[in-house]
Amino acid sequence: GGGAMRNQTQSSYMRIRHYVFDWLASREGSVTRLPSNRELAEKFGVSQPTVVRALQELVREGYLTNRRGVGLFSNPDRIGTRESRIWGFVFGDGRWAYLSRDAFHTAGCIGGELLERDSHNLLKMITMGETGQESFPELSTLSGICWWCPDEKLIPNLLHIAELVPVVAVSRRIPGIDCYYFDFEQENYETARQLISGGCRRLCLVKDGPHPEAVRGVERACAEAGLAFPSGYVLTPERESELELEKMVALGCAPDGIIFNCRAIGFPETIRRHPELEHCRIASDALWVDRKWQYDGLRLRTHYEKIAGEIIDLLEAGANAMPRLARRLPVTREIVTGNTTYQGNQQETES
Repeated sequence: GGGAMRNQTQSSYMRIRHYVFDWLASREGSVTRLPSNRELAEKFGVSQPTVVRALQELVREGYLTNRRGVGLFSNPDRIGTRESRIWGFVFGDGRWAYLSRDAFHTAGCIGGELLERDSHNLLKMITMGETGQESFPELSTLSGICWWCPDEKLIPNLLHIAELVPVVAVSRRIPGIDCYYFDFEQENYETARQLISGGCRRLCLVKDGPHPEAVRGVERACAEAGLAFPSGYVLTPERESELELEKMVALGCAPDGIIFNCRAIGFPETIRRHPELEHCRIASDALWVDRKWQYDGLRLRTHYEKIAGEIIDLLEAGANAMPRLARRLPVTREIVTGNTTYQGNQQETES
């Protein structure tokens, strides 16, 4: 009842606020009149009082000036947006409320590069409740968009938006859109080969989502080494999979190498509980490992900082000039042991 209604008003209120900021920035420092309360109420499907409340706050904050009987006008001095362009960084389906460390890190690399290139650039992080699922009207005002892990169901929207605004996706291959993807088959093949050459004989893969190519990569490395890779050794980040791992231990066929293609949610605790898994070698992306989890094996680093400049070059080229190609994310591996977790950093800083 009341709570849901209030939240809806709150979310519309935030959307009006964001819309006005984007509108102000796109005026490039000229004084212009805001659309009327009625027009805004229709655009956002809310009552006029909701619009008035959002706008009054912006007047109080000095972003808008009220000329009695004429309307509300932009105050270009307040937002400091002469010559500025707004770039969007969208997370998932635009409704995410919590950011994972890798999402945060990527936004930091790309956002940092954007703001370093030109201090007039503005970066807008788009999450929870700001995007109307159907049409994403607010996105068309942006100069370009970097989209982190777009939901499968949004791909038609993405293709539509990419006709109007330059879009680069970071996650998977999306035909018709410039994207950077993690090459599960090749990366898993190389990771598995390295674990096998280090002595592993029974590999296990933990992955989220379908990704049959992730399995193919491990299969190929095992086949080349004459090792079996049964389908039962492909797990997911769910609780049941942690129990599966415990079953393998109980049956005396525990893996001696585990490759994580996703966050290891409850696995570190399960692994610590069993002495049989004490010498199990782990491979995981560095951005999914916290300080509490020390292990032997491989640490993968996906170098988002190396592609940040390329992504911005693509966005600045404009929607029509973009090549619409898929590119592999650059990944390196380093050998880690439990007591010297971040040994790779020393070499990286010197080079």
